[in-house]
Amino acid sequence: MTRVGQVLIDRVGGVVHARLDRPDVRNCIDFGIIEGLERAVEMARADASVLVVRGSGGHFCAGADLDLVRGLIGDQKGLEAYVTRLSEVLDAIEAGPFASLAAVEGYAVAGGCEMLLACDVVFASTEARIGDRHLEHALLPGAGGSVRLVRALPRAYARWLLQSGEMISGDQARAWGLAALAVPPEEFESELDRVVNRLASRDRVAMTAVREMARCAEDEPPPVAMSRERELFLDHITTSPNVREQLDGFVKRS
Repeated sequence: MTRVGQVLIDRVGGVVHARLDRPDVRNCIDFGIIEGLERAVEMARADASVLVVRGSGGHFCAGADLDLVRGLIGDQKGLEAYVTRLSEVLDAIEAGPFASLAAVEGYAVAGGCEMLLACDVVFASTEARIGDRHLEHALLPGAGGSVRLVRALPRAYARWLLQSGEMISGDQARAWGLAALAVPPEEFESELDRVVNRLASRDRVAMTAVREMARCAEDEPPPVAMSRERELFLDHITTSPNVREQLDGFVKRS
């Protein structure tokens, strides 16, 4: 395990684990957190199948380091560098050629909520506390939160979280569709291992293609997305060496 900035990074097979490591402040985001995430994404982009993001000390991430933000209010360039780098690393997580998973315990609020929204899969403890919370301190989302939250949830739920500052449990996040899975705290580690291993067992090239299909389906009109799906399918099935191997194995087992 290697420390980069304020993130502990570990590589296990095809999985890069990035653990935000400022437990004394619930892993709130400073430049060290951003630096570590940038390095983890760089490693995952190179050849990993999965990037797992989680926090130390029983919490995912309590958002921006408000002491840091307060100190940057009079420093326009510094403030812009902070929010731009955070936005860019979350964009890189969302766009990377790997599956990304947010393992959420405790608080995932404000910038922490923005972070989990950038991941493909949100795996939560039923007792996690998730919310936007920016308006609680007269702040605004700045790293994609308003865009991703509105796209991730029905209009009523998204606007409620953005405008009320209230938090929901991991169980409620699953019911609303914000989390794919939510398990009791005592099952968190074992189930997380199962889910990560499942994702890591997928073919990396196929995973990258299906993620592009999903992004296209979200961003483009249906005819364009369907056309792109066919293009990706034909390219993959005719060029990937794993396709014939997998199909041959299936036929032999049948």
